[in-house]
Amino acid sequence: MRARHTFVTAALSSMLALGAMVAPTHAATPNPSASVADEAPNFTPSNAPIGTLACNAEPTSNGFGGADVTRSIALRSGPSSACGDVSSRLYVGQRLGGWCRYQNPSSGYWWYYVSTGGAAPYGWIYEGNISGEETIKTPCNDY
Repeated sequence: MRARHTFVTAALSSMLALGAMVAPTHAATPNPSASVADEAPNFTPSNAPIGTLACNAEPTSNGFGGADVTRSIALRSGPSSACGDVSSRLYVGQRLGGWCRYQNPSSGYWWYYVSTGGAAPYGWIYEGNISGEETIKTPCNDY
């Protein structure tokens, strides 16, 4: 049996090397209908906010803590890089007042709802752009 397997494998390799095509052994799947092809893809981008928590989210939970900006970036309107900016760029070293924190279940990243010095603008910032955020422990219970 082994000799036959070796012969078949060698024969197929030779045929493919010469440009021969191997016919499929199963029937081809029919083309989807036009209505199915026109539907939106059935997936959620990995960093998109989901559920009731989306862009323009303004939680009411307000706890202790704060953080310092480590990268000049604007606050966002929700806990995702897909959400728009709600402030001008923050400067490195700027102190933010922490309201609450939220772990985006889609991406697994922690986002913090903060204010700039205890006043507006309020917005969301990703954990990788701040330091000292471990002092912000209040969960954003609204979501």
